[in-house]
Amino acid sequence: MKRRILLSLALLSLVGDTVRADLLHPRATDFAAKYNGFTMIMGPTRRLVYAFATGTLHLMESRDGKLVEIRTRDLWSYVVRMMGIDLDRDGQEELVGYTADARIFVLRGTDLTDIWNTPVNRYREISALTFGDIDQDGQIEIVFIADKILRVFSAFEDVEEWKSAVEFLDTDIEMGDVDGDGRDDLVFNGGRVFDAYYRNLKWTSEMTYGFGVEIDLFDIDGDGILEVIGEGADGLIRIWDVDVRRMKFN
Repeated sequence: MKRRILLSLALLSLVGDTVRADLLHPRATDFAAKYNGFTMIMGPTRRLVYAFATGTLHLMESRDGKLVEIRTRDLWSYVVRMMGIDLDRDGQEELVGYTADARIFVLRGTDLTDIWNTPVNRYREISALTFGDIDQDGQIEIVFIADKILRVFSAFEDVEEWKSAVEFLDTDIEMGDVDGDGRDDLVFNGGRVFDAYYRNLKWTSEMTYGFGVEIDLFDIDGDGILEVIGEGADGLIRIWDVDVRRMKFN
């Protein structure tokens, strides 16, 4: 669900006739269906990145109305998730993600060169990843679950800033203000919502399946508060209003 939503929004938000015409061509949208990892790098330089099953990243850009491959990069393991994030807020996104052999990678979005990445065998498994200014210091952090421990890392260097004392079995995390108190929350697909800054539990959904297999946050009703949108194992979409502690759509 998340990749389909992000791809659709990104395609619709592009500006520039040449880029728009090229990206809306069926060959470009076929990338999303053919390859599991597919994202866009937004900023002054707009690029497309997709990951082949072997872990090879392909960086594409539009030139003269055609998609041209300008760089490849081997990660040597299946890419489980990747996304474009403007980590230093300079207007140009970087590429952040993790691989099946449990490595975090942070790459420059313009040429796929390393900013930092974790070495092989540090972790056995990474199950979820998100990002945000979790400690309210004005800097973006990367938040992920590795070996069932929630960890907070500096965005631009391999430095662990915090880790949990309890285990998390969740497979998806999102960060945003879902209860309207003006502070970001960490939302776990297992059904728990934590204050992002203090990491204290604020609410747990009564549903045994939690929020779903995959989740996203979006203000779907325009009230200024993000809702939790979940896709269940049954393929159904459900929506929660965390501020009033209830499911609003099933």
